[in-house]
Amino acid sequence: MRRAIVSAGLLLGVAGCAGVQQAPPTKQLVDSEVSIRQAEAAGAESVADAAQHLQWAREQAGEARRLLERNERDKAALFLKRAEADAELALALAHEAPARAEADRVLQQVQQLQGTVQ
Repeated sequence: MRRAIVSAGLLLGVAGCAGVQQAPPTKQLVDSEVSIRQAEAAGAESVADAAQHLQWAREQAGEARRLLERNERDKAALFLKRAEADAELALALAHEAPARAEADRVLQQVQQLQGTVQ
């Protein structure tokens, strides 16, 4: 009898878990949107490599929204991870561009100074 009760409890537990739907990845959706907005604010659209990654992030976020509408949450979560990663890369590339330009400018000044010394 005890064994039957334990078995019934386990069966109900498994059935309960199977009936629970995964919550939509709203945090990931918000995170990817925030990353996209940060990249836009940093000027990613004006840096070629950054602009490409920003475009991919937008496309992946859009596809994730379509998947969420069809209740394909697992696939949507993957697209949102990719969107966030591309947006973060776009942000990093947008921040790198001015630093690289400044470094090139300083290097050019150093080379000019070396030319005048010789």
